[in-house]
Parts: sequence; C-alpha cells; structure tokens
Amino acid sequence: MQKNEILNKCKEVDNLLVSYNIADSFSILLELAKEMQDYHLVDELNRWHETYRYMASYMIDGVVDPSRENVYENILENLRSINDNLKRNIKAKDSSDYYSEILRYENLAHRDIEKLLAQYAESYSEYSLASAAGNDTAAISRRLAELHNSIFNLIWVSQRNKSVVSIARQVVLSNQYGEILPLHIISALTLSLLGYYDRYKLSSLLDIYEAETSEKIVARALVGIVLALNRHPRRAMASKDIRERLETLEDSIMSYRRIREIVLSMIKTRDTDRISTKMQEEVLPEIMKIRPDVLRKMRDISPETLEDGIMENNPEWEELLDKSGLTEKMRELSDMQSDGADLMMVAFSNLKQFPFFNSASNWFLPFFANHPAIEAGEKERHIIERIMEIGRNVCDSDKYSLAIALGKMPEAQKNMMTAQLDAQFTQFSEEIKEKALTSSTPEFDEEVTKSLRDLYRFFKLFRKKEGFDDPFKKPFNFLDIPVIGHIMSDTEIVSLIGEFYFSRKYYTDALPLLNLLIEEAPEDSAIWEKIGYCYQSMKFYEKALEAYSHAELLKTPSIWLLKKIAFTYKKLGKYNDALEYYKKLLEKDPENLNLILNAGYCALKEGNPAEALKHYYHANYIDSDNINIFRAIAWAEFENRNFEKSNKYYDKILSADPDPTDYLNIGHLYAISGDLKKALEFYREALKGDYKGFRDNFLEDFPILEELGMEKQKMYILLDYLKMMS
Repeated sequence: MQKNEILNKCKEVDNLLVSYNIADSFSILLELAKEMQDYHLVDELNRWHETYRYMASYMIDGVVDPSRENVYENILENLRSINDNLKRNIKAKDSSDYYSEILRYENLAHRDIEKLLAQYAESYSEYSLASAAGNDTAAISRRLAELHNSIFNLIWVSQRNKSVVSIARQVVLSNQYGEILPLHIISALTLSLLGYYDRYKLSSLLDIYEAETSEKIVARALVGIVLALNRHPRRAMASKDIRERLETLEDSIMSYRRIREIVLSMIKTRDTDRISTKMQEEVLPEIMKIRPDVLRKMRDISPETLEDGIMENNPEWEELLDKSGLTEKMRELSDMQSDGADLMMVAFSNLKQFPFFNSASNWFLPFFANHPAIEAGEKERHIIERIMEIGRNVCDSDKYSLAIALGKMPEAQKNMMTAQLDAQFTQFSEEIKEKALTSSTPEFDEEVTKSLRDLYRFFKLFRKKEGFDDPFKKPFNFLDIPVIGHIMSDTEIVSLIGEFYFSRKYYTDALPLLNLLIEEAPEDSAIWEKIGYCYQSMKFYEKALEAYSHAELLKTPSIWLLKKIAFTYKKLGKYNDALEYYKKLLEKDPENLNLILNAGYCALKEGNPAEALKHYYHANYIDSDNINIFRAIAWAEFENRNFEKSNKYYDKILSADPDPTDYLNIGHLYAISGDLKKALEFYREALKGDYKGFRDNFLEDFPILEELGMEKQKMYILLDYLKMMS
C-alpha cells in the first residue's frame, strides 16, 4: 500500500471517529496494521476490539455497568491516538521536516529515559560540586547540554508512551534536578501537544499545575494546558477525567487570575507582527533617510557638547525627527510597549542564526550562563550575570542570542557594547521592579511572558519550522476554548480584550466581543458606535448603518456619529440620505471644507448639479487654489450644461497638474460641444497606453454623456477609432 493510500485511510478513520463509527474504524486500522506488519499493534487492536464487543454485549443483556462510559471514551481515544501514530510514522519514513528527522532518530536509537535522567543527575551533582569548589565546569556543561537536548527530544516525539510521560512528570515534581530541567521538560510536553494530542501529556501538565511546586513551573504548565486546549478542544473534552479536572479550575480565584494573565498575554502577541512590520517598513527606512542629516549634525558637535549633555532635548534633533514622522511612529511603539507589546522580537530576530538555534530544544532552554555555546571570558561574565537578572521583558532565547553574540564580537565593539549594556541594565532593572509592583504574582506573570515569547520566536524564526502547526498564526479565540472560554466570559475580561482589539484596529477580532457586550448592555450607545465602526472597517456598510442608527436613537448624536452615518449612506449609494446628514453637520460646522465637498458630491450623485455647485463654490471661496475643488466645479458645471464655465476651470487644471481623468473629462467637454478632433487630442492624453482602463472609465460616463445629448453610437465609434490609432 502506497504512502498516500495509507494517509487517505487514516483520514477516513478520522472522519469515522468524528461520527462515532467505531466498528468500521477497527476494520480499517487492523487492515493498516497488518499491511505495515506491525503485529504489536494488531494485538493491541484485537484486545480493544474484544473489550468493545464485551461492553456492547453487557449493555444489550441489560447488565448494569457503571464503567461503560469510561471504557467507551477510553476505546475511542485509543483509536484516535493509534490513528495519529500511524499518520505520524508513515509521514516520518521519508519526510525531510525537522520533526520527522528527530522521530526517525529516536525510533532507531531506542533511548531509555531513565538512563538519560540517571546520567543527568550524576552530571548535575558533579557540576554543583565543581562550581562550589571553583573548578573548571566546561566539560560537565557540555555533557549537561547534550543531555538536555536528548531528554527534550525523547519526550517531545514520544506518543502513547505512558511510562515516558510518567517519569518526566516525576522529574518535574521532584526537587532532585534543579530548576532548569523541569522547566525544559514542561516545554517539551507543550511543544509535543501543539503537534499531536496525547492525553497522558495533558494529564501530566494538569498534575504539575495542581502540585503548585513553584510559580515558574505552574506558569509554564498552565501555558501548555491552555495552548493544548486551544489546539485540541474536542479531543481534550472527550475524556471525562480531564473534563472534570478542568472544570475544577472554575472554582478557583487563583486559577482565574492566572488564566486571565495567559489569555491577555496571548492576545497581545497579535501586536508582535504589527510591530515587526512597522519597524521594517516604516521606522528603519525613515532612519536610513535621515541618516545623512544625522551624520552631518554629528560632525558639527564637539566632544565638550557631548560631555555637557547638550544633546538632550535638542530642538534641531526634535525637528528632524518630527519632520520625518519618526516621533509619532516611535510614540506609537512606546505606547504599545507600555501595554505589554513585544518590541524585543525585532531587536533579536537577526540574532537567531547561531548554530545554537539549529536545535529545537535550545529555543526553550532556561538561560544557563555556563552553556557551552556562550564563549565568554571574565570581561563578558559580568554582563552575562546582568542578563540573567533581566526578567519580564527578555525571554530565555533572547538572552542566549545576546550572550552568544557578545562572545563573538570583535574586542573594540565588545568593549563599547558591554559598557552601554551595563549602563542601561541599571535603568532597565528599575523599570522591571516598578512593573513587578503592579502585579500580585510577578514571578508567575514573568514566566508566562517569557514562555509565550520563546514559543512565538520558535514558530516564527526557527529555520526548520516546516510542518509545524503555528498556534500564533490565527487569532486566539479564547471564548471558544473549552472551560477556559467559560471562565473568561465575564464582562470585565471581554470588555478589556474587546477594547484592546478595537484600539489596535483588529476589528474582525473585536466585533464578536463587542456583540457579546451589547447583549449585556443593549442601551450602551458607545458599544453600538464601536460595532458600527468595526462593520464599516470591514466594508459591511448596511450592518454599520444599522449599528450607528441604534446609537443615534440612544443619545443626542455627536459630530463623529453624524459623520459616520453620512459616510455609510454615501457608501451605500443613498446619496439623498447622506446629503441630509451632511447638511446637519454643516449647521454645526459651516466652514468645514471636507463636509462641504461631501455635500456637493452627494448632491451631484443625486442628479442635482445646481445644488452641488453651491457647495463647490463655497469650498472654492474657502480654498481658492485647491485643484480638487477646480475638478469638482468643472465637472458639476459640465453636468449642469454650463460648458463655458466648465472649460474655464479645466483651463485652470491644465495649467496646474492634470491627470488622465482630467484629460478624459476635457475630452468629453469638447465631444459634447461637437469638436471631435479636439476631443481626440485630450482622449489620447488620457489613454497613455492603457486602452482597457481608458475604455472602462469612458463607459462609466456613458449615462451622463447620453443625457447631455451625445449619441451612444458616436461614443463607440470614438472608442474604436482611438483603439485603431493607438
């Protein structure tokens, strides 16, 4: 049986199990197990099949069987897991993705986790003694790093292996292996669950969370639980045991607070891509543009000026930044950072090219200053120790990036950077302490941030990420997550996250939350306004108008709301209604040029060029040199059959900065006046090699030209003539 045929059979089993067709699932899985000559699996399937038959027989015979529900769920989950494993193994046979490479290696190596852990315990003990004695620990550190990698990979790719998971859990819950290994193991369990569901691993994360061994361990475990539930909601809730354990979280105020922190932190990862894009496409290009000016000004600054601190609040520098638009962009980024956005992603993304990051396990390794990948002498040790002190803002993979980069820098650059970092870390540490004071559980919050940032960097920056299911790729719909969604459904959280999405312009994400809020507070006009704005941003103008109209009924409408209603009427082509609202707005602000022009546009579209001209001439009085107002008057006079006045304003446009549309419209003016040769001159200017675009624009104007007396046949002939002559 070919690979694709086997995978199609596995897909068929997935569909059968969704509809609880266990009998046919058994048949197909047995067929596949025999085809692959996996006789251990054949025996296992036969045992489950026999158990299922007995359970069904007892039920038919009317035997009271209190364990039937658990047995049924157990059989169903085992068949799903067996099917997952078949898919995983068949893919791994010849796939080049990183996960398959690790799986193939582990299948060949047959490593024993107990032996690996015994070696780790021995090496860890040696390292502790050598460190205390001040002896060289380089060789032991290399051995520990290799064991970390081996243990992580073995746990990561193990599936349906209760023994491996049980031993891993025991390591985390014991106090025999320090702090780094337990945290690393939790990350291995989490990464595994983000690929394939394994109830033993999810159950172990729940065990670890419930044990409350330390805030760091609890934080990493709960992050893993939330992400696993988000990835496999149906599978997780199919198990009565897991379902009941998750439901106990609803009764805990502490669990509520912790889950709230994870959900909010996960939501904020949405900003990371936006920040990266803004930095790459807006901030850095602007910096490069002003670089020559900066260098020129720097040459004019004396050493005494620098020492005296005159650079601070220099008006010339502020003016340079303001003109470039950088001040506003940096202010926006600063505000986002204050809200917990991840600005470090951009700073450290280019420092993930070191060989250290070729191994998936290293992306999740808690920072260890003596890791063999860090080449540091005594000079760098001080700064690396400071790196270890940094908490909430810098995740472990970024700490490794910085520490490894320091070790590879030229001496002069290293000295300069070390001095700068040492000076800045003092201020940085103070800021971290201040932020910690605002949290009741700073250590938990810090670990959540670091854990999610390590995960985010791995899925976005790992060079061999092909085949991984990125949990950050789609919006985090926390309300859809089993149990978590129910815990987080209170108005405060929904309002907080809805406002975050809305303020960040994630309108598609904000809308369902705002709709939930309006169910609770249908008389809240501000929520209706935000719902309307979301729909407007998504170009659902009918729904936007409906929401805005709700808001209008609930309070005396603000200028903002009147503008939005007018705009949506205009987008819907209801120009008369839009005009009425623009008139209301002009009563409040009669000299507003934008409102005047919109009122003129709506009057013109409504077929009333005379009224449109009143507005346009008013606009021209306010701004007498605006070419766009000239265009509006020229076209309105044209529609109003005042061809001489129209021509006067087109002459102004021709002497300014005409575009192809202007040439097209002037061509229409001469065509209507009967001067077809002159019309053709302007049509050729409008054409500019794009006949299709020109023809489409011309055809749009047919109704107006016909109304003004031009024959349709004549217009088609003109178009054909232009095509033939172009």
